[in-house]
Amino acid sequence: MLESKWGLRFVALLLALFMFLSANDVFDDLLYSDQNVAETEVIEGLPVEILYDEENQYVSGAPEQVNVQLYGNTSNVKRLQTTRDMSVVLDLRNRNLGEYEEHFTVEGLPENVTAEVIPETANVNIQELVTRTFEVQAEVSESRVGPNHTLESVQIEPETVTVMGGESEMNRIQYVRATLEDNSRITQDRVDEAEVSAFDTQFNKLDVGIDPTHVRVEINVEERSKEVPVSYEMTGDVADGYALSNVALNYDTIEVFGTEEVLSGIDEINVEVDVSDMKSSTIQDVAIDMPEGVDRTEPAVLQADIEIEQDNG
Repeated sequence: MLESKWGLRFVALLLALFMFLSANDVFDDLLYSDQNVAETEVIEGLPVEILYDEENQYVSGAPEQVNVQLYGNTSNVKRLQTTRDMSVVLDLRNRNLGEYEEHFTVEGLPENVTAEVIPETANVNIQELVTRTFEVQAEVSESRVGPNHTLESVQIEPETVTVMGGESEMNRIQYVRATLEDNSRITQDRVDEAEVSAFDTQFNKLDVGIDPTHVRVEINVEERSKEVPVSYEMTGDVADGYALSNVALNYDTIEVFGTEEVLSGIDEINVEVDVSDMKSSTIQDVAIDMPEGVDRTEPAVLQADIEIEQDNG
């Protein structure tokens, strides 16, 4: 067949037809026809971009995030679900001061995909921008401090922040506080990053802008302690023919560490100095028998200067 003129022409026609169909994605359409099936998916938590006169206005009431329902070509919907390559916009640039119900728009969609924002609208209040400076409070409850510690100081950096909002919200501000993100028990000095928020008299969080949004909070604690006198008692007897002439501890008082309840019951620490069978003067380490509930003492060990003489009597 290929040896005849008509056979060659037929093969050439088949090759030309194959190249034409490939160039026009006919085979792809046949092989992947399921990609043209309509698909619907919900993308959650897309950020909202608000367009308005930021130098003179303040907008409240708009959500920071919305959900978007997508409809259309399966492959494009699946791709958008992965890439989130679209934007939700609330355009208020043509609005004056006042309250409005505005529709969201979704930008960046391919032609064969449509979207519905959930919720479809936002009730916004556009007010004249008011800017004020407030001192930041960072209250650390004593209940968060470990029972063996006391709160020494709380320092905030920076100490003041700039708060921006509509006049109605700004007039409601009673407290500007740094909220600690870590609520674990405090048993040592620490530095936290804290978000700053504004509240009214009922501790309702207000819809205002704050700069900076976070501050540095340095918390210093110290161990709970008490200084008490220390006394001693002798145990044992020196060797025959020797006499104990003097005993002196290197500390008259020691510091004990523990809970407030434990420390309130301690007025004195008593230690034992053992001189059994001693024949010569020496400096002896003396262990401190800590009462129950005491974490530690300073110093941890005492020393007794023991003087022994021959008994010439």
